[in-house]
Amino acid sequence: MSAARRLLPPLILVLLGVLLTPVAATAAPRSALPGTLHLQMVPPIRGVPVAVDGNTGRSDAKGRVNVRVRNFLGLDKRLTVGSAAVGVDRRVMLDRIRGSLDHGVRDRVVEVGLRTVRRVSWRYTDRFGSPVPTRRATAMQLRSNTGEIIELTGDQLTRPLWVAESRTQQGPRGLASKRLYYVVDAVMVDGTSVVNRAGQKFVPWDRQSWVVQLLFFKVSFTASDMFFPRRAGSGIRLTRADGRVQHLGFASDGTVLVPDLPRGTYTLTVRGGGLSFGRPVTISRDQEVTLTVISIVDLALVAVGVLGVAVGLVLLGRPHLRRPLRALRSAARRRRRPRAAAGLVLVLVTVAAASLPAARAPAASVRSGSRPAAAPATPPAPVPVLAYYYIWFNPSSWNRAKIDYPVLGRYSSDDEEIMRRHVRMAKAAGITGFLVSWKHTVQLDERLAALVEVARAESFRLGIVYQGIDFSRKPLPLATVRTDLAVFAERYAADPVFGIFDQPVVIWNGSDRYSAAEVADTVRQAQEKLQVLGTAKSVSVVNSQSSLDGQAYYWSSADPLADRSRDKLTAMSRAVHLRGGLWIAPVSPGFDARQIGGRREVPRRDGETLRASFAAAQLSQPDALGVISWNEFTENTYVEPSEQWGSRYLLVLADLLGVAPNPDAQLDSSTADGDDWGLPAWAALTLTVGVVVLVPLWLYRRRRRARAAATPSTPSGAARSEEAPLHH
Repeated sequence: MSAARRLLPPLILVLLGVLLTPVAATAAPRSALPGTLHLQMVPPIRGVPVAVDGNTGRSDAKGRVNVRVRNFLGLDKRLTVGSAAVGVDRRVMLDRIRGSLDHGVRDRVVEVGLRTVRRVSWRYTDRFGSPVPTRRATAMQLRSNTGEIIELTGDQLTRPLWVAESRTQQGPRGLASKRLYYVVDAVMVDGTSVVNRAGQKFVPWDRQSWVVQLLFFKVSFTASDMFFPRRAGSGIRLTRADGRVQHLGFASDGTVLVPDLPRGTYTLTVRGGGLSFGRPVTISRDQEVTLTVISIVDLALVAVGVLGVAVGLVLLGRPHLRRPLRALRSAARRRRRPRAAAGLVLVLVTVAAASLPAARAPAASVRSGSRPAAAPATPPAPVPVLAYYYIWFNPSSWNRAKIDYPVLGRYSSDDEEIMRRHVRMAKAAGITGFLVSWKHTVQLDERLAALVEVARAESFRLGIVYQGIDFSRKPLPLATVRTDLAVFAERYAADPVFGIFDQPVVIWNGSDRYSAAEVADTVRQAQEKLQVLGTAKSVSVVNSQSSLDGQAYYWSSADPLADRSRDKLTAMSRAVHLRGGLWIAPVSPGFDARQIGGRREVPRRDGETLRASFAAAQLSQPDALGVISWNEFTENTYVEPSEQWGSRYLLVLADLLGVAPNPDAQLDSSTADGDDWGLPAWAALTLTVGVVVLVPLWLYRRRRRARAAATPSTPSGAARSEEAPLHH
């Protein structure tokens, strides 16, 4: 019995161990336990501050940081990546996080995408590298490769500038940092731009100190008499593009040299020595400009010539007056004197009049239908602007459910010239590229190939909207989707025309009709070469399609002035970016699908709908803007110029993007100088004097002939014999 009592305690311990073993199996999940969160900054930058649960850390030289956390639940709300200066000339801020922070529980490294800004400065030089004082410039315009436009004036030209340096985007193997660059569109000196538009490119990541080369030229001016080979005048009056007038005197050799004249057009007038008319001259290279002066002797010669013409005309109608001249001519021959000066002048004037160039309107004239560029009502979009583009049209397509038609006519999508004109109109309005509606058929393959060639020739970009639904809007078989994506990837994955982002963008229309597992399995192989985006219409669908590379919401029927579309777009963007995806936000000018059975109409409101939609899309922090649409004439969302609206909505879009609808052509070094700006001064003077003298003479002769025709010329006796029978 005592032995049994001695064995009882060990038995009880064993029993308790067996009973407690299942409890160990239901212990708290690892994500609820303390641990270390491993983060990798993209790009790898030292000194980025990270804080969570009161613990802070900074990234090392490789951009890595490890932070202790009490658990991995809800880290999205507890983690803070601070905006901070990581150097005297660089700042960073959180852009996006790839995947979920809960991945850290499995000792994985979570990628944190950063936006960086950098402080840059610049100086100006001429074509030969000599410094140009900054005070000579009055304004400068910079443009980034994402479309951001920076205008600098006054003191801003002398101070360093903070500019966006890089941003992150989803790549095939995780987040990738994309370096931004800037081009110089204009530098204004004396009212004219002295750079070739987009001719100079600067990458802030590589260089902080920029050297901007300005186009100044060495120009020599001189003046000569109109008819005689001799110098004339005492100097020139030079009017610059900004209206400033400068008086320059001739040196002893009769010339005046301006060594640093900005490229542009000037009005020149000779001072002293006679009469000089203002002459516009375009300066685009080192050159010599000779102006013309009408002296007193020239005026006298022209007057004698015109008088000779008048006398000659009078003599032609008065034969009896030519007899004394014949006698004088005979005497002159006997004395071997030259022919009278009047005849010589007559020949000269006739030749001069025959060589007069046709008058031409000055370059400053405004083209019909154009309007001056106004300051954009909203800031320009700093992201690619893509318009949804349809290649479904046949001539018969316009006979169904249309209330408006393109100004280019009821075209077919096979017409490459139509494609070219579409691309050029879109580029002029600030559109970066088209999102082309496509699926793998013989006809659409041919049309897409033609559009690719047009876009390549016009330096335009393309993306794809893969139509994964049929005409009745039923989803296509997944095997068909997989095959079509593979065909597109094989043909175009390496084509620069599709280089909007690091890899070609394909938006899978209809992806929300499948399960998350089906979507992931279908796009897995295509994602090696493509970025496949979905068309989710809610945050829940976005969260369920984590295998996709982002979302492009095709929401054309929203009324931004009545609905809460802004809040929905912001929520969609947040959900997409939380998973490290691309977000293409919708922009639409209006909507009307009643011709195909719909009941929804969103009025255009003369552009206010488009402006409000643009503002809502921008606030969602998109990676690109998707304009719905270029040519969807069935749902009436088009911005293509049409018979009903003209170019109204393309102009509104251009205004929103900060693009002038009809920008003036920029001068370059190949611009011809010395253009014919109407009649030369001497020709204008000759024509004026001739009109003043000859018109009255012509009127006088006409009246004389009229009176002569009204007076009977028969003898008086004959008249009486004919009139006699009237008295009987």
